[in-house]
Amino acid sequence: MTSTPRPDEKTVQNLVGGKVAIVTGAARGIGFATASLLAQHGARVVLVDLHEADLQEACTKIGQSSMYHVCDVSNWDEQIALFKRVTETLGSVALLVCNAAVNPEVALLQSMTPEKHAEMNGQVRHNYLADEPSKSDGSSLQRPSTQVLDINVNSVIFGLKLGIHHMKQTGGGRIVVTASAGSYMPIPSQPLYAASKHAVLGLVRSTAQIEEVAKAGISISWTAPWLTLTSMVEGLEATTQPHTLKSSPEDVAWAVLAAGAAESANGKGYWVQGTNICEVEGAYFEVAGRLMLPENRF
Repeated sequence: MTSTPRPDEKTVQNLVGGKVAIVTGAARGIGFATASLLAQHGARVVLVDLHEADLQEACTKIGQSSMYHVCDVSNWDEQIALFKRVTETLGSVALLVCNAAVNPEVALLQSMTPEKHAEMNGQVRHNYLADEPSKSDGSSLQRPSTQVLDINVNSVIFGLKLGIHHMKQTGGGRIVVTASAGSYMPIPSQPLYAASKHAVLGLVRSTAQIEEVAKAGISISWTAPWLTLTSMVEGLEATTQPHTLKSSPEDVAWAVLAAGAAESANGKGYWVQGTNICEVEGAYFEVAGRLMLPENRF
């Protein structure tokens, strides 16, 4: 794996200064940190999230170089409206950060009473294997919730399609997707979340290799954050253990800028652990290349 330094101020300003950037899931956490960092370096940033009050507060903190748009990113029509408004009011989008995600399974790891844990563990929202009775007749199993897939995967499919569509018409651009360490590793306590992030990894890996994307001057890369101290993980024991290497939202935001600023970022993935940023796809494809040698084919 290749260690990747944080880009210097001049590099970032050249990347985003005076340009339009969209950041989804931007009201808090990694998205807010990314939007703030972009604005600090001269970008005109559009913060996207579901809750208007949170977006208003976020834009107040960032200042005049930001605006917000309320959007359910898992809804195709709402994403169409988002891009239409941004391109008509601000101009072409130079950088798209697909960051929005949810993780209802992680709630089972947060601090709570044994009784509350048992109650939640019996609900398919938090544990898809739970033997929860069907709410319709009580005689069959409740259908597992797929909300995590709708939001974490579909929102990126929609964002990539719309981002690429608009960037093809304006000479290119950069797209950075927030994947996860769980895109590369199993998470026994969060199988649906891990599945969604594995799907995101496959999606961006493959889309980055599409010939028409590269010819249009569009770079697609992604970050893979390890444990990051956001509201999503509040109450987890791991966040309080001094020996556990943790990232701040700002650490991941710098990885987003590193991914966006790299000269040959297309198809690259950036693992974030603490303040360290490592490009991991090069090492992965070395292994994949060896697996595909003739002597390994069946």
